Amino acid sequence: MSDFQNIVSQALEIASKHGAQDARIRVGRSQSLDISWRKGKLENMTSSGESALVLKLFVDGKYGSYFTSDMRPECIESFIAKCIDITRLLEADPARTLPDPEYYKDRSEEDLELFDPSVEATTPNDVIEYCKNLEALTLAHSELPILDATIECGVSQNESYMASTNGFSGARKGSFFSAYSSIVMTDGDKKPSDYANSSARFKADLRTPQQIADEAARYAAFKLGQKKLPTANRTLIFDRRVAAKLIGNYIDPLDGWSLVLKSSYFQDKIGQKFGSDLLDLYDDPFIKRGAGSRTYDPEGITAKKATLFEKGTLKQYFLDTYAANKLGLKPTTGSMSNIVLTPGTRGLDAMIADVKDGIYVTGLLGGNQDDVRGDFSHGIVGVAIENGKLTTPVSEMNITGNHLELWNRLSEVGNDFRTDASSRIPSIRIDDVAVSGS
Repeated sequence: MSDFQNIVSQALEIASKHGAQDARIRVGRSQSLDISWRKGKLENMTSSGESALVLKLFVDGKYGSYFTSDMRPECIESFIAKCIDITRLLEADPARTLPDPEYYKDRSEEDLELFDPSVEATTPNDVIEYCKNLEALTLAHSELPILDATIECGVSQNESYMASTNGFSGARKGSFFSAYSSIVMTDGDKKPSDYANSSARFKADLRTPQQIADEAARYAAFKLGQKKLPTANRTLIFDRRVAAKLIGNYIDPLDGWSLVLKSSYFQDKIGQKFGSDLLDLYDDPFIKRGAGSRTYDPEGITAKKATLFEKGTLKQYFLDTYAANKLGLKPTTGSMSNIVLTPGTRGLDAMIADVKDGIYVTGLLGGNQDDVRGDFSHGIVGVAIENGKLTTPVSEMNITGNHLELWNRLSEVGNDFRTDASSRIPSIRIDDVAVSGS
């Protein structure tokens, strides 16, 4: 990491020498290995690596962002000088500034355990053996009419050092191991498919190949014999992976750029209630080994745990320095880390058992969303719930509604959130959702 620190320190001096009033520079490298395995054979292997210098320049009230992979000492100065000349040709924008140094203070020194040396030591043969095992366990589900299965596994690691002219400096190093199993089946003239996956910073935190294979088979089984149900308002149990996507869609307009463009249904709505008391949603950057964990954000702003919704009441936006300056507000952070919905006490099976007439939703298909008004429409797949039992697989159905109303009908949050994902969202129950079918 010391070589990165030297490069950044020299680059900041060069930027100042050539007339930049401020600059933020990050130097990093990443490596990854991705393998696809199918029908007992290696289908694809990709090994890649990248090193880059990312340069943010603030020159005479103007801003420019640049990067280069050529970090030879004799090339860096000419690169920075050229970038400064280009920046001087741009329009001035007084909202473009570095964060106030106050936002760099009180950074946590806690070790969040983001790097696993065993991932770094993983060889291509290790990944291939993992793929072989996962494929064998997936195909062992002979109760399913499996036509094909594809296994994808990968390992990656990255490290970086970042510093700015107004006092920020920070380094980090991370790793990931990921595994994915996809099943394609025959069902008459249809070929339904589904999948399961797991991704963790530490290999030991990955779900076992058996767990991944079993979950892929479980989801795939719900795709056999699918039918439409009659149009009606129903209680929906959203599986945890669907709930994470639905909540992600809901909070997307909390982004500062959406607010600057006035294209957010949360515009000027801090302090207003948009959900039931069960909507306790927060951003937690300090989860050990968490996929999104960090001690500082991409601007260097010190990471803090932040409440987004407290008992349904909106508490905070995602504001980087630029958006905050444009809106006349204080910056928070421009990007999320680990999104967490406060879990309930019951598991998925108990939640389903309480539903008389509903649908257990295992997938969202496409759809659209109006980020100004909140209207949405999504195709869904899943399984009908009748008197607390899962019965007929369903598809070719749609749910419609408005996000600003939907979350008031959140009536239960499960306890089955995944630890191998950046969104720690359990399964959820929402009542009285408009579902169109036959």
